[in-house]
Amino acid sequence: MKVFLSHGAHDAWIARQMARRIEECGAETFLDVNDIETGDEWRSRIKAEIIGSDELVALLTPFSRRRSWLWNEIGVAWGHEKRIVAITYGMTMADLDNADGGGRGVLEGYQFRSLNDFDTYVDELRERVPNG
Repeated sequence: MKVFLSHGAHDAWIARQMARRIEECGAETFLDVNDIETGDEWRSRIKAEIIGSDELVALLTPFSRRRSWLWNEIGVAWGHEKRIVAITYGMTMADLDNADGGGRGVLEGYQFRSLNDFDTYVDELRERVPNG
């Protein structure tokens, strides 16, 4: 089981903690700040990692919601029919819907969780991880 973590640069510390919790339940993670090295051609690597993952976790914050790459990554996951898990922090879904005329886009209809409920996601993931 492999989980791709999508986040904004301002949220790297939180994303690292999320990756650690996911790995504790037996899943592998891809997190750009941990897994892309200097000199890597990162755009194609990110696309390949999403395609090779079982699911994508998107950390939606006031910073990341304006990051086009977060939405690109969500779109790649959606296009490849991956499970998409949206985790909010520092904002509500109403904030996302009112974000500069944006909104949920392809996330419409998906179950969202707040970061305060991240342990619930980890418990659910543990059930999906073979031998988890």
